[in-house]
Amino acid sequence: MAEKGHKNDWETLIGFMEFVKTLPTLLHKDSILVDKEEEVNAIFFDDGVQSTETVFTISEKDDLSPLVFLVENKVRHANEIVCFYPFVRGGKKVRLQITEIKEWENKYEAIIYATNGEVTISFFDTKYFKNKEKYKIGNEYTFYLNALAYNVHFLPEDKKRVSHEGQDAARWYAMMGQEPEYDEKGKIKPYIMDFSKTVAYLPRHEDFYDDAQIQAPIISVEKISAFQTEFYKFKIKIWQNPNLDPDFCSPNIPDIYVDLYTKVDFFERTPTTEDSLEGFIWLQGYLEE
Repeated sequence: MAEKGHKNDWETLIGFMEFVKTLPTLLHKDSILVDKEEEVNAIFFDDGVQSTETVFTISEKDDLSPLVFLVENKVRHANEIVCFYPFVRGGKKVRLQITEIKEWENKYEAIIYATNGEVTISFFDTKYFKNKEKYKIGNEYTFYLNALAYNVHFLPEDKKRVSHEGQDAARWYAMMGQEPEYDEKGKIKPYIMDFSKTVAYLPRHEDFYDDAQIQAPIISVEKISAFQTEFYKFKIKIWQNPNLDPDFCSPNIPDIYVDLYTKVDFFERTPTTEDSLEGFIWLQGYLEE
């Protein structure tokens, strides 16, 4: 089990303390959604006692929203806020087989490790408290996946293409099973490796496997408003089937897409579908119901 928190996760949006200041306003909004989930067995209060309690979650109707947990403290005869974190409603669907669940010490939050048969994706389950009794290691489930950006920027020009020259170029031509190309002076032309459309996903650390480093071309982009702030919503891939050889990867396995939400001020100009992104993200998801 791992003990975690969401202070860093709030930095993907408006910052932890900035959100805390808005909590009283959120709880009195007419537009909030309140969901009731009974009989969640977990550790909710500072006494560290595990018990079965009724959980209420509060969110806004927007796709990008906080998710706030209210639990009745029977000792104090009051409802208490026990947790809150950024929450993305909906998103891209992906079919994955659960390989491992790293449950947090509070027993109502967890990171899910799941595979499509070729790559393992690890993400924070925003509705683990609600669905944890349904999960069985080895079973397949359909999840919504989304990502929030800690720091994302345009892929630099010097990373888009790598040029190998001279004997190094000859070596690369040979490794790729190609005949060298020559210029008008009889010299081997540089071997150019184009990484501008490369898709890459790399979890960052053993204890924070819901965080990842990514590189991805932009498939679509739109601007949205949430938390009284403007964000970009990108459609990207975090895994792409190479379709090179059936012995290497089954051609029937679909690519994995996510919606990525980033701060507008990460970028000095408006992003387009001609651009590729790189940076660090927080990956989250939840079970399709």
